[in-house]
Amino acid sequence: MSDVAHGLFCKYCFIFASYNNCLQNLVIKPLQKFSKLTGKDGVLSVHNNNKYHLNAVRAGKDFLKTYSCPKKQVINQISTQRLEQVKENRERLRPIIETLIFCGQQNIAIRGHRDDGKLIDIDNSESSPTSNEGNFRELLRLRIRAGDVSLKKHLENTSSRATYIGKNIQNELLDCIGSVIKSQIVKNVQNAGFYSIMFDETSDISCVEQLSLTLRYVINNEIHEDFVCFVDAYRSIRTNDVLASGETKLTGVALGHIVLDILTNDLGLDLKRCVGVATDGCAVMVSEDYEAVTTIKKKCSIAVYCPCYNHALNNSLAQTSKIVPIRNTIGTLKEIIAFFNASAKRHLVLKNISTKILTGLCQTRWIEMHDGVLQFKSALPKVIEALTDISNWADRISSSKASILLAAICNSDFVISLLSTADILKLTLPVSRLLQTSSLDLANASSAIEGIKEIFQEKRTLCVGEFHKIFLEASSLAEEIGCEIKMPRRAKAQIHRNNYPATDAEQFYLRSIYVPLLDTINLDITNRLSTDTLEAFDLRLLMPNIIVKLNDIDGWDRQRISVRIIAVAKKFSPLFTVSENLMVDMLEGEISLWLHKWKQQPINERPCTALESYMQCDEDMFPTIRTLMQVLATLPVSVASAERSFSTLRRVKTWLRSRMTEDRLSALCLINVYNNLDVINEIDRIIDIFANSKNRRMEFVL
Repeated sequence: MSDVAHGLFCKYCFIFASYNNCLQNLVIKPLQKFSKLTGKDGVLSVHNNNKYHLNAVRAGKDFLKTYSCPKKQVINQISTQRLEQVKENRERLRPIIETLIFCGQQNIAIRGHRDDGKLIDIDNSESSPTSNEGNFRELLRLRIRAGDVSLKKHLENTSSRATYIGKNIQNELLDCIGSVIKSQIVKNVQNAGFYSIMFDETSDISCVEQLSLTLRYVINNEIHEDFVCFVDAYRSIRTNDVLASGETKLTGVALGHIVLDILTNDLGLDLKRCVGVATDGCAVMVSEDYEAVTTIKKKCSIAVYCPCYNHALNNSLAQTSKIVPIRNTIGTLKEIIAFFNASAKRHLVLKNISTKILTGLCQTRWIEMHDGVLQFKSALPKVIEALTDISNWADRISSSKASILLAAICNSDFVISLLSTADILKLTLPVSRLLQTSSLDLANASSAIEGIKEIFQEKRTLCVGEFHKIFLEASSLAEEIGCEIKMPRRAKAQIHRNNYPATDAEQFYLRSIYVPLLDTINLDITNRLSTDTLEAFDLRLLMPNIIVKLNDIDGWDRQRISVRIIAVAKKFSPLFTVSENLMVDMLEGEISLWLHKWKQQPINERPCTALESYMQCDEDMFPTIRTLMQVLATLPVSVASAERSFSTLRRVKTWLRSRMTEDRLSALCLINVYNNLDVINEIDRIIDIFANSKNRRMEFVL
C-alpha cells in the first residue's frame, strides 16, 4: 500500500519486473479499485498467474538469498574461485623461494651440471635421478620426499614452461629477494634522516672489477654499517667518462659517478642528506683534482671526507720498509712462512716441534700482519730448530733453502729488527682492532690515534732506555738460537749501508734501526691523519667529557668553544628545518646549557662516545646538539665494512662459480650477509614483486 500514490503495488513486480508500458495496475500504476480482488477473474488472482509476476518473484527471492549470503552470487563465486587459484599458485611458489633463501644464507651453490628438464617423473614420482642435478633441484626433491604436497602437486601437474625452477627464474627470484633486503635498508636510512657512504673496489676471481658500497647511519640508538651491493665498475662507466683515445679507464671521476648513480637511480636516496664519504687513501680516491671523493662532494653538498684510519695506520707501518733492515726482515719472514706452507712434509716438521702455526703476513688483513710478526717472534727458536732439521735432509732443494734461511735469520740485523718491529706492533694491535669496530665514532678514533702518537713520541724521547730493554731481550734470544749480537764491520768506502757513529752494538742499532723506525711511523701518521684536515673534527667538542675538560682544565671559555663548534655546524645547516642564523642562535644557547648540565655530573657519568651522548641528549631541550651528535656518530672512521664485503665476495664467487652474473652475485651476497634477517616472513612481498615485474603464465596477484 502506497500512501503517496493512494493505491496498491506488487512489491516484486514494481522492483524486479522488466520495464514494459503494457504493465499498468500493480506495476506502474497503483490499484485503486478494490471491488473485485479475488476469485477466478479477480485482479490479484490474474496478476499472480502472469509470467512476468512469477519471474519477478523468483528474482526477488534470489536477491534475498544472495543478499543474506553474498558467496552465492555468480560474480562473487567467480572472484572467490580466482582468489583460491591465486592463493594456491602463491603456495606453489613459496617452497621454491624458501629453498633459494636457504641456499643463499648457507652459501650453497645453486646450480649443478644439469639445471633443466623435469624434476619429477609423472609415471614414477618416487624415482631417483640418474645424476646429481645441483643443490637447488636436489633440495626441492628432498622437500617433496619430506612431505611437501603443494610443491609435489605443482611440479606434477604444471606445464614444463611454468614450473618456475629454471635458471632464469632463479635469477629473477633472487633479484626480488635482494630488492626486498635493499628496500629495508633504504627505509632505515630514510628514517635515520641522513647517512654516510663507504666504498672500495677490488678484482674478483673472474677478473671483474667489483665496487662495493656500504651505508652508515644511526637508528634506534644503534650505529649500522650495511652493505648494499656489488657493481661491475667497468661495465657501469658512463660514456662521457671514457677517455678521448677510446680507452676505458677506471678514473676517480668514473668511480664517483658510479657511486652517485647507485645512490640516486638504484636506491633513490637524497644526495643532500649524505654527510660523510669514506674510502681508502689511494690516489684515485683522494687526489686533489680528479678523485672520486671530489666528484661525489660536488653533488653531496654537505658531505665531508673521512679518511680510513685503519688504512692510514697500516700504510704508516708499511713505510717502515724504507728502513733497509726492517724491509729485509719482513721479506725473510714471508719467505720462511711460504717455505713451510709450500710443503706438507716441512709443515709437519714445524708442527711436531712447535704447536704454534705461523700466520701469513697479509697486507690487506690488518690484524694478521700484527699477529704474524708477534707469533713469529715467540716461535723463533722452534723455527730455527725446524730449519736445522730440514737442512740435514737428503732433499737438496729443501735442505739448501733451509740453510739459506737459517743464515738469514741467525744474524744481528734480523733479531734486532724483529724485536723492534714487535715492540711497535704490540702497541698498534689493540688500536687496529678498535678501528675495525662499526660502532666507533670520529672522536674516539682520533683519540686512539693521538694516544698512539703520544706513546711513540714518549718512546722517542726515552729511546735509549726503551731500546736497552729490547737489546737485552735480543741478546738473550741470540744466545738461545746460537748467534751473537755484534756491530757490523765498518769500511771507509761503504756505499750500501750507512756508517752510523757508534762505540758498541747497542748504540749502533739504536741509531740505525730503532730511532729511524719511531721517526718514520710517527711522522707518517701525523701527515696522514692531521686533525687540521678533518672538516668535522671540531664536532667532538660537544662530547661531554671533552667540553667540560676544555672549560675546566684547559681554560677555554664558553665563547671560544662555541665559535669552533658553530663554524662546523654551519656546514650541516641544510639538515635543520630552521634558517642558518636561527640555528646559530639556538646552538649558542644550547651549548651554554649543555656545558652547565655536564659540569654538574660526576666524571664517571659523562658519556664517552658520540652515540651515548646522542642517546642522553634531550630532543626537546637540545634539538640542535642532538642532530650534530647524530652527525658525529654517522661519520665513518674506517672502511673495514667494505673490506668485509670482499670476504663475502670471495666466499660466494669461487673458482667453481666464477661465471656468475652480476645481479645473481649481488643478490646472493645480500642474502648471505643478512642471514639473520627474517626474509622468510617477507615471501608474500617477494611474490608480489615477482608477479608485478612482468606477465606470468600463472596468476600470483589479483
